[in-house]
Amino acid sequence: MLKLKNINQRLLHTIDSIINSYAVVFFSNNRFFGILLLLASFVDPIAGACGLLGLVSANIFASVLGLNSDFIRKGYHGYDAMLVSVGIAHFYEFNFTLFLVIICLGIFSILISSFVHGILHKYHLPSLSFPFLISIWLVFSAFPSMHTIHINNELLYELNEIQKSERFSNIKWLQLIEHTQKEYLALPQIIIVYLKSLSSLFFQSNVLSGLLIALGLLIYSRIAFTLSILGYVTAYFFYPLLGGDISDFYEKFIGLNFIFQAIAIGGIYLIPSIWSYLTSILLTPLLIIVLFGLNKILYLIGLAPYSLPFTLITILFLYVLNHRTKIKGIHKVLNQTYQPEQNLYGFLNSNHRLRQFNYFPIHLPIWGEWMVSQGHDGNITHLGEWSKAFDFIVLDDELKSYQLPGLTTEDFYCYNKPVLACADGYVVAIQDNIDDNDPNEVNTLQNWGNTIVIYHIDGLYSQVSHLKKGSIKYAVGDFVKRGEIIALCGSSGRSPEPHLHFQLQTIPTIGAITLDFPLAYYLLRENNTLSLKTFEKPKEGQLISSIDVNPLMKSAYDLIPGKKLKWSFSKNGIDYTENWEVFTDSLNHSYIFCHETKEISYFYNDGNMILFTSYIGNKKGLLYHFYLANYKVVLGFYKGLQIEEKYPMATISLKLLSVLQDFVAPFYQFLKTSFVLNYAEIDDVNLTNKIKLTSSSEIRIAGIKQKEFNYQIHLSENKISRFEITTNKLKVEAICE
Repeated sequence: MLKLKNINQRLLHTIDSIINSYAVVFFSNNRFFGILLLLASFVDPIAGACGLLGLVSANIFASVLGLNSDFIRKGYHGYDAMLVSVGIAHFYEFNFTLFLVIICLGIFSILISSFVHGILHKYHLPSLSFPFLISIWLVFSAFPSMHTIHINNELLYELNEIQKSERFSNIKWLQLIEHTQKEYLALPQIIIVYLKSLSSLFFQSNVLSGLLIALGLLIYSRIAFTLSILGYVTAYFFYPLLGGDISDFYEKFIGLNFIFQAIAIGGIYLIPSIWSYLTSILLTPLLIIVLFGLNKILYLIGLAPYSLPFTLITILFLYVLNHRTKIKGIHKVLNQTYQPEQNLYGFLNSNHRLRQFNYFPIHLPIWGEWMVSQGHDGNITHLGEWSKAFDFIVLDDELKSYQLPGLTTEDFYCYNKPVLACADGYVVAIQDNIDDNDPNEVNTLQNWGNTIVIYHIDGLYSQVSHLKKGSIKYAVGDFVKRGEIIALCGSSGRSPEPHLHFQLQTIPTIGAITLDFPLAYYLLRENNTLSLKTFEKPKEGQLISSIDVNPLMKSAYDLIPGKKLKWSFSKNGIDYTENWEVFTDSLNHSYIFCHETKEISYFYNDGNMILFTSYIGNKKGLLYHFYLANYKVVLGFYKGLQIEEKYPMATISLKLLSVLQDFVAPFYQFLKTSFVLNYAEIDDVNLTNKIKLTSSSEIRIAGIKQKEFNYQIHLSENKISRFEITTNKLKVEAICE
């Protein structure tokens, strides 16, 4: 039984690797799109079969080498071999020698793609079609020396010159398709050329293959489909204007350059927006000029440019974006989903959610509530290259930093307060022998006073200064964990009164140039109301505090791999039981899996906050509502604190409206989602005994409320003990056994 299960798993893995290898050509992970692309390649049956052979050969070799099995399953190792094999099968007659060459190509594609990816990955750039181009150019250059491989002569003649035969050959099948599309499809030329340009992906020139690819694009992504048309139409008008012939789009297989560039720049590597669309349009004339130049150069050595212009322009553009110092209008995709809608909705959902996964988390180096006495670009000492720093002090209810008479350092509330490590790291520099100043005196000769510098990750160090003499608890080389007390607040150096100076920098030197970098989480108090700030920078004069994690909340949401939750509930008079289990995937992403409904909900927990990041399922089960109810939870209890957030558009179950929204999403959002969490009640007798949270989920269309869910989450006995769902039509109470 176990052996049969392993065979089934391997079979499913193989099928996935084949389908995904086709889909990934269009930056997609959509299985249905992959199937349509597979079918489109088989419009030319021999070329399609050869492509499949090259793909399987590459995947087998990748597996034998022990390359990442998940990458093989996702199609990252097979698509180059598939495209090259389709190309040589189109141009050359199939025989046993070509069969062996295709298998060898599968092996070579793994070697060259791994090498090219390794080089470009250092610069945070995709390899795109470079491995395909290198492979097909080398093969075409080698074939004239191979006397057993012959050019496909049938492609060199017009249809009326092809020898007549009663047998049904591959070329006759293609002639039949060509004849049918001319006879029965009365389509405008601009559409026919678009479809033929799409079919050139598989070195074809027919409407049927193009229709299958266009349909797959539309199903996979409305934004990608729109961008494909935008890129093509722009080129359709510019190409003749610059002296080209439109028939080159499919006869020379260059039309896909404009389609691929528009999709890549407009929706895959940039957040879809009016700016990404305009960028795609503006790059098209440049792409045409580059195409003309490359075509002239490569012609001299008997090669064609194929997808080189798109690859070259896209990589050069992304390289330039990697070196920007200011971000305006055009935003690179940081959390890549390879689905333009998800890239956009994830970005619009909340910018700080993206920061959550792309900034190293730096926390406040303090306990309790402090005031920012001087922030970034302050008017006193935070100037010039040292402007991106914070000074902190402690105030009383009357907003004074000291108790009377205020003549000694001990009179100041922040003096002797513990200073914490803002993140895990190694101590790399210490100064600990400078005397504290009396109030209103400064030591400008030893400006920074007693100081600790901690290394966190490459290029990121933290510095705390003006510490109390002799209070540093660690030595150079020691490892410290976030939240550990490393020293006490003092008044050494250029410090007219006790305060804590905190800055981030890129080198380990005391007093280095400061780095503009956000703080992971902190609570802001304004008008006695608390609000959560996530990966932001506090401003001068603000009262802020770090998150004090509640033991019950920490334990209840400690969803470690292997943890199991059994839920019992009634719905419409029927009793249900669901068994959930926590797992991690190959990329170490945590998720909850429901064994009964097969729902999956991904989440991220860093010890201060739990964030639910995505949901996979039918959006009707208990886990879906659990995902909605706990979308963002701070693991400290603050009565009256309200957390507001937006759900990603994928959360919405309004299918037709969601599709319509996709088409206009880069320009206008008429569907809105919202999440609100309230910290409702806590047991005042024993602060870790019982907690009640309430949350709500809402969907609005053009400002009009369409759906609303209300939830209650009850915590007790170190777990989430009860979960309640209330809608206009439904009330469910689930008990965790």
